[in-house]
Amino acid sequence: MNSLDENLPWALIPAFQPDQRLPDLVEGLAETKAFARIIVVDDGSSPDRGWIFDSLKNRGDVALLRQAVNRGKGQALKTGLNHFLLESAPGSPGLVCCDADGQHLAGDAAKVAQKGALEAKFALGVRVFGPNTPFRSKLGNTVTSLVFGFFTGYRLGDTQTGLRFIPRDKAGFFLGVPYDRFDYEFAALVNMTNEFPGQTIQVPIETVYLDANASSHYRSIRDSLTIGAIFVKFFFLSISTTVLDYLVFSLVYYHTREILCSFVIARVASILYNFSLSRYLVFKVKTNLAKQLAKYVVLVAAFMCLSWGLTELFFRLFGLYVVLGKLLSEAGLFLLSWFVQRRFIFIPKGNKTAAR
Repeated sequence: MNSLDENLPWALIPAFQPDQRLPDLVEGLAETKAFARIIVVDDGSSPDRGWIFDSLKNRGDVALLRQAVNRGKGQALKTGLNHFLLESAPGSPGLVCCDADGQHLAGDAAKVAQKGALEAKFALGVRVFGPNTPFRSKLGNTVTSLVFGFFTGYRLGDTQTGLRFIPRDKAGFFLGVPYDRFDYEFAALVNMTNEFPGQTIQVPIETVYLDANASSHYRSIRDSLTIGAIFVKFFFLSISTTVLDYLVFSLVYYHTREILCSFVIARVASILYNFSLSRYLVFKVKTNLAKQLAKYVVLVAAFMCLSWGLTELFFRLFGLYVVLGKLLSEAGLFLLSWFVQRRFIFIPKGNKTAAR
């Protein structure tokens, strides 16, 4: 180890049932001389893989951590992150996470780490999916990229990449991200883009698939469904919020026959309900949402007035029953409301990541 090691990033490799490609990757990372230390986390691999880890435990540049049982990639990453925060020097810029199955080249890991360290930002290694990409990998990434972009407003070229640089001063945040398995990485992306807007860069890397990606532990269908569950919760929360708003409005209007009063009470109830469950049930993180909440309240007030006006229009000009008129108004404004929320409230201006 040289005197500059404390100023170098670390590398983190979670491994479950690895083969010779793991020690090859470790050796490649060491040869780049870009890392102060390499953390390898054995995520409860079977005894017959013991020789793989035994070949690493005597290396002076490797910190080998063992988990007695398989707890999932997310938990393995958290174990490594915790060790990094406890043992790394304050001068270390951060660490890069890479996969053990040979899909990440040592040179690309060094490039992503150096780019992230230079700009003091999160850096994602983005693969280019060409005609030789296995169908299940291309399909899985296309679907999750579209879903991610629709729900967050971020254009990420590769939502499934495991090659990620995390600055040291922000690494602690990821210990609190929920989920323990492959869904952890996707949840980490969602929380990262929300909590640290405009601090993510994308770095092109080489696309490597061995044996049609047969060695990958990313179970395309099951884990894509698990990943999608994060957004399914969000979708059903939105639906239930609409139902609550509609029921409260109907109940208050039944007793008061005042449209505006009914709108106000229903909207206040739906705001409190939606924000509370979004924070504690969907994303399961405690973040400072005061500024976003303030913007959201302004948006809700504006759209409440617009919906109220449309409902009054339907009622007075067309004689449409008020509750039905509100339903039509809300349905017509839904897409516009969604667009405004995602583009101007939860995504600050200039917060689009672009490939560099």
